[in-house]
Amino acid sequence: MPIKDFLAIIYTTILTISALHMPQPLLPLLGSSFKVEMDTISLIMSATFIPLTVIPVISGVLLNFFSPRKMIIFAAAIHSFVVFSISMAENVYLVIFLRFIEGFLISAILTSNTTYIALKSVKEKIQFFMSYYIAFTIIGGLLGRVLGSIIANYFGWRACFQVMSLSLLVVLPIVYYFMEELKIPKIQKKDYLSFKNFKLVVFNKKIFYIYIAVFCLFFVFSGITNFLPFRIKSINKQASEMLIGLIYSGYITGIFISFIATKIIRVIGNERKTMLFGFSVYGFFLLILSLPNMLLIFIAMFGFCSGMFLVHSVASGYLNRIVTTQKSLVNGAYIAFYYSGGVVGSYLPGIVYKNFGWQSFIITLLILLFGGFFVVTKLSDHS
Repeated sequence: MPIKDFLAIIYTTILTISALHMPQPLLPLLGSSFKVEMDTISLIMSATFIPLTVIPVISGVLLNFFSPRKMIIFAAAIHSFVVFSISMAENVYLVIFLRFIEGFLISAILTSNTTYIALKSVKEKIQFFMSYYIAFTIIGGLLGRVLGSIIANYFGWRACFQVMSLSLLVVLPIVYYFMEELKIPKIQKKDYLSFKNFKLVVFNKKIFYIYIAVFCLFFVFSGITNFLPFRIKSINKQASEMLIGLIYSGYITGIFISFIATKIIRVIGNERKTMLFGFSVYGFFLLILSLPNMLLIFIAMFGFCSGMFLVHSVASGYLNRIVTTQKSLVNGAYIAFYYSGGVVGSYLPGIVYKNFGWQSFIITLLILLFGGFFVVTKLSDHS
């Protein structure tokens, strides 16, 4: 893949993921601003994840008729307007609705990016590019949370969305000049919408195990990242938005893990063993996060993010390696299952936390984590 194409994908991905996760460390502040409780304000995240559970599949279909480049330009333009509108909202339910709309646009952009990579890369290089792509989604999540919390600390939460809106506008010229108009070969379009074809591709047992694993993976991650700001506030009521944002610094480790994912696979042996190792690391540091100590939480987030993003980067590359047809559909379904975990994980564990406490919250996440670990054991060592 030409470097200019990948640079356009990198910038677009970082900004899109930043916009998605930016409100997370601000949830206690937003709850106070709109005078609503934890379970209500958490819908700001859940609402954005909902479209990501269905629309990637639809986006995958549309990408057989429209180029990824056109899809990104159209979605990014509207995305910028929606984000600015959030900065002007005075009602929490309007913010939740706008975040819901934002989810549709984010979905279209992310599906277009992964499809573009799959189409422009030779088979032997897909794992390499996907690992790097995942690394930049991590950078986006880190920058969105940390820089957003810093801006909010000094200028208020509305300024965060205004800065993000302007940044998203820059996507338009970059994508227009750097990316190519790619067309899906006509031979792939003939029976694309047939249910039989959809079932054979998406619900292949091996592929479906990957989908279930990433559902559990992101359920746990969303639960921690969504409600950790409230946990920090319960430990230290004086904790600022900047301090909460810095807790997400553990993302840095995830970035390095994604960059060296292919090397880790070679050391461990294969993708299945690597994903099992990632889930084990994930579970260990999840247990550490149950302790009421700010320093331990800060340290544990490094290991927690490492385990999560190791599984994520390996799973996406593994999927694109074993699939030879209908890549846009398969990638769309992957994103859909991934964010389905985010929808449930960013809301339901909060009800457990609110009614039964943090320890019960952690136990709930451990059950889902074990579910992900179990389905990965069902995969074959050879593909």
